[in-house]
Parts: sequence; C-alpha cells; structure tokens
Amino acid sequence: MLYDGAIGFMKQALAELGQNNLAAKVRLVEKVSKIIEYLQSCLDAEKGGEIAENLNRLYEYMMVRLTEANLHNDVAKMEEIIKLLGTVREGWAGICEAARKTDVQEPAEPEKAGACPKTITVSV
Repeated sequence: MLYDGAIGFMKQALAELGQNNLAAKVRLVEKVSKIIEYLQSCLDAEKGGEIAENLNRLYEYMMVRLTEANLHNDVAKMEEIIKLLGTVREGWAGICEAARKTDVQEPAEPEKAGACPKTITVSV
C-alpha cells in the first residue's frame, strides 16, 4: 500500500508539474519523501542482512533523485522514481505471494510463516 501510495503521489506530482502548479507538486513530492523515509526506517539490518543493506542504498538513491527532481522540476527523474518504486513493489508482491502459497501448503504460526501484513497505516 505504501508503494502504491508513493507511486500515485509521484504521478499526481507529474500532472501538477505539467500544469505548472508547483506548490501542489512540492506537497506531493514531500508525501513521497515521507513514505520513502518510513520504508527506510523499517529496515532491520540485523535480520535483513544484505537485502536490507541493498534496500537502504536504494532508498537513499531515491531520496537524492527525488530532491533533484523536485529542485529542477525534472520529469525524467520523477519517472525514474516511479519505475524504481514499482520494481520494489513488484518484488515484495512476489515474496508475499510465495509466502501465501507456502502458508497454504504448510500452515504455521504467522510470525514463523513470514506472512505479509494485510494492512499498514501511516500518516503522511
């Protein structure tokens, strides 16, 4: 849901930029920034190891590109962020789907099965 929200806000920001509504674009980019910061804060380097480390670097890269895109009204960088968020979202969706299939075949306690949370609420 967070990835979907960030992607949606970025697309809206692009639309606002296209209409030269820079104040609205800035507000939407700030929402994306808060979502990425939250996702980064959820990483557990100890449990996540190399994957968490790689995601952390990717989130840092996205934040730099987001700042550059916002400062220079750079459509290409905004589109790059949308693509990166979509790629990570697809990766997590695949992991969740695999976990659900495993849970169906071998029922286990949710924390042991690696089940993905159904809902997450974040105020942005």
